[in-house]
Amino acid sequence: MSAGAGSPAIHRILDLLRIHVVWADRSDEGARIAELVSKHFDGIGMERDGVAYRVPVRFASTPWDASSTLPAELDLSRAVHNAIVLLHDDVMQDNVGEWDHFIQGTRKAIAARGNVDFIIPFGSPSGDPALPSDAAAKIQYAYRKAWVRGRMSSAARDSRLLLHTLYQIRRQLALLGGGDGQEKIFVSHAKADGDATASAIVAFVNDKSQDVSLHTFYDAKELNPGEDFSDRFVEEIGAGTLLAIVSDAYDSRPWCVFELTTAKRKRRPIVLADVGQRRTSRTYPYGANLPKVRISPTHGGSEWIEPLLVEVLSEGLRCDLFERQAARVVGTPNEALMLPRPPELFDVVDAKKLPQVIVYPDPPLGEIEESLLVKALKALSPSTRLATLGELS
Repeated sequence: MSAGAGSPAIHRILDLLRIHVVWADRSDEGARIAELVSKHFDGIGMERDGVAYRVPVRFASTPWDASSTLPAELDLSRAVHNAIVLLHDDVMQDNVGEWDHFIQGTRKAIAARGNVDFIIPFGSPSGDPALPSDAAAKIQYAYRKAWVRGRMSSAARDSRLLLHTLYQIRRQLALLGGGDGQEKIFVSHAKADGDATASAIVAFVNDKSQDVSLHTFYDAKELNPGEDFSDRFVEEIGAGTLLAIVSDAYDSRPWCVFELTTAKRKRRPIVLADVGQRRTSRTYPYGANLPKVRISPTHGGSEWIEPLLVEVLSEGLRCDLFERQAARVVGTPNEALMLPRPPELFDVVDAKKLPQVIVYPDPPLGEIEESLLVKALKALSPSTRLATLGELS
């Protein structure tokens, strides 16, 4: 995440992850998808007061010189991790030998760096075979021809490609960090008016045509008889991303409030999906500082679900990157409370012990927000200060 041409501190954050999109220069579809990926990751970070932060995307398509059809070698030294999105298609297949050599050279460079980088290969929509060396090594490609055969719309195919990219980046980062790489989504909802929406999401994720390995936790139906469901809910929420289906009744339901508050306490990624229809009698005050997506579910179709899942995984990746960068910058974690989103009164009042500094993503809080938090800190912990990650860097 970075603010482009900014301070040296922000540049260090940019170096945590870079995405390289690789496609054949004459492929119009490859160029279009590259712009899609760039635009999406440009908007994945925090944004306040017109200041936006992003995951940098680099293009690799234009030939290095007139004697070659290939771009220059990828510079992997500028980031801790590099994700290479390979867009294989019929245009790349026209020069398959040269492109095979280029990608195998990239794989050797990744191995030389200790495999901290990774390639996310997308197969040809026209059904061309994988690059020869990848086929020989049994490298799995995302099977885009199946998307065409399934008569997915162009918008749906774009969402699927972004979902694959986000999932693989989060999975690889989790595996490199010692995790299991599973993408777990806790679907929080009020049964009174959010159950149909939640059920549609779970059914879509579990459908065999959905080729991204997501996992959902839906409700007590997934519990074993005799199991303490409150403990299980805390465990599941603490291991994944919370997707809250915010219907008219959501904020008035004790279990919904419990789930949302638990996710905040555990500093998990949270996305609010707004499906309100009429009037909310009282908004839960601690649902603040969270991304909210307005959706209009059509329970006869699923075209609204995948874009929502893209938002969920995007917020998860943003939190992942913040946590990893904060761990690099903050030398002694017990001296800082690291929040993946802007701090609020809930974070200050609910903390068991307030450390020397509360660290949160750039940009800085607005004057009104900050003044309220400073007042609370003066009463609870006068020595605690607020700082963005960029300031500490």
